[in-house]
Order: sequence, then structure tokens, then C-alpha cells
Amino acid sequence: MPENVPPPPETPDPAPGPDPSGGSPSAPPRRVARWRRYLPLGDGNFTATAIIAPVLVAVVVLAVTNGFGWIGDQFKDDKPDLYVTGSRSPRAAVSERPTPSDPATPSEDSPAPASPAASPSEPAAPSSSPAAERPADQSEAEEQGINSLRDSYTCPWQAYVVNRPSGAFTGPPALADGSPDPAVIDDTAGDPGNTHLVIDVQPPDTRPLLVKELRIKVLRRAPAPSPDRATLVGLDSGECGTSPITVKAAADLDGNADFATVRYSGGPSLPQEITGGRTLSIALTVSTRSADCVWVPELVWAKDGEVRTTEFRIGGRDFHTVATGGLPRLAWKQDLNTRQWSVTVFDESILR
Repeated sequence: MPENVPPPPETPDPAPGPDPSGGSPSAPPRRVARWRRYLPLGDGNFTATAIIAPVLVAVVVLAVTNGFGWIGDQFKDDKPDLYVTGSRSPRAAVSERPTPSDPATPSEDSPAPASPAASPSEPAAPSSSPAAERPADQSEAEEQGINSLRDSYTCPWQAYVVNRPSGAFTGPPALADGSPDPAVIDDTAGDPGNTHLVIDVQPPDTRPLLVKELRIKVLRRAPAPSPDRATLVGLDSGECGTSPITVKAAADLDGNADFATVRYSGGPSLPQEITGGRTLSIALTVSTRSADCVWVPELVWAKDGEVRTTEFRIGGRDFHTVATGGLPRLAWKQDLNTRQWSVTVFDESILR
């Protein structure tokens, strides 16, 4: 028997005998045999099934409960948690239709056209009758199921509380294109009395999202400016129009609370669930009668069982609302043809 035959490798199992050829013993096949003890099928099918099956079931459950769009969403980078956009609502001066005493009412030399609802052979209805006071176009609208709540139209203004005395103004604080002059209407200017916003909330995917609450977080509160330090400035562009608003929310900044209470009127209130990728619009008015406040709205929302809070700003700036009681008023109106400005009466209705 050769003298330099290497010993067999040490294993817990009985060592194999020497190779009949006299060389080194080959690797023991018992390693594969020992692995196969845990593979009843004789290959890796059992292990693959045990690992993949639970993962596949979890993916199917998530797809069914949250929509199949969830799968594609996981591969999107930088997906926002919530889309929150919005804009300022224009201030509107309410202008009523001319009454019989107004100069615009047709005179005897220029008779008014007859109402289409009246017959030529029938006498005109008394002026005190509600039907006579209601114009023909409103009657036609009501016949089509459209109710006009107020016989008026609106003209948007721009108004600001500017930290300058009224004597410092020599003309309208506006540029050639009619936009506010940033040298006068700067970052210290505030909204007079109230701030009107429309906030749009939309989830980033089709999964349901619950908007739980709208809060007004007061960042700074100070006394309102005195009349010798600030002026209420109004700019009337001369263009009139209107747009419907159906959902309204309001908050009062007066008091000492860190959060102003939001109240809803004229429509649904929060919480509201957004489904199917729809958008929730909130028309918000935040007011003060005695303070100078800087504030920001916060949206509290929930998705997939997690509650979060999102602050809303326009252009990254906080909102600024200032009480206007006792402040001097200055106003200018722009001619649509010449684009020239002229002094006009400040319309208090824009402060509503």
C-alpha cells in the first residue's frame, strides 16, 4: 500500500474509502444527497414555489384593493404625495342693473323695447309687480331651469393695504400694462379685510384619498395699521364678468388662537373623499376686522391609513390679510380704449 496516500476529508459522515485508482479521493457526493433531503421534488421547484408564491399573492391583493395603477406608480420617480394648486379669486364690485331713475334708463325719446312675454294688446304690468321688475332675460333663464339669484354683474378689482400714507401717492400704483407696480405694491402690502382663494386638491393616482380637514395656521398677528401709516388702494381694470363658485369655506383671523376656525356654508364640508382621480375645489375666504395677520392654510389628509399635513402657498409666499377700518381710500380706473388711469370712487363692495 503506498505510503503517501492523503487521508480522506473530514466530514460528520463516515469517510469514504480510498480511490481504487490510487489517486486523491473525489468530492463526496453526500453534499448533494444531504441537500436533496429538503427537496421532496428532487430539484429547486419546491424552494422556488415557497418563495415566489407569497410575493405573487401580495402583489395581486394590493392590485385588487388599490387599483392596478398602483403597480406602475411604484416605478415612477419623485412622485408627489398630493397635488395642491390654487389661485386668488378676483375681488368683484357688484353693479346692479339700471333702475327707472338711472340716467341709463331709456327716456320718452328713446322708448324701451317691449318685453317678449307681453302681448301688444295687453296693458303693461304695474311697476311694483315682481314680474315687471324681473328682466326678460331672467324670465327666459328661469323657463330653462336656471335661477338668477341676483340681477347683477361683477367687475373685478385689485385692492391692497399699502404701508404708505395717502399723501405719498401722486398717481395710480400701476405699470403701463395695468399690472400693480411692485415698487409700491411690495411684499409688505396686504389683502384688505379678507383674502379669497380657490384651492384645488388632487391625489397623484386613482387610489382613494380622504381630505380630513382644512386649517388656517396663523404665523403672525399684530394690530392693524393706523390711518397715518397705511392706505387702502384700489385699481379697477374696467373689465366685467363672473364665474360660479359652489363650495365655500370661511375663517376669521380675529382672536388669539394659533389656528383660525374654518366654517363651511352653501355646499358640502370636509371631510371629503376623492376617488377616481377627481379634483376637490375649496373656495376659501379668510377675514379680519381688527388685526394684521400672516397665515397659511393647511390641508390634513389621509391615504393608505397614513395621515399627513400639507401647507399651501402661492409662489412660496405666506398670505397677508390686514383690517381696513379707518384707513384712507384711494382708487383709480383704467379706460379700456386709451389705457389711461383716472381717479374714481373706491367701491366698498369689493371688501365683502
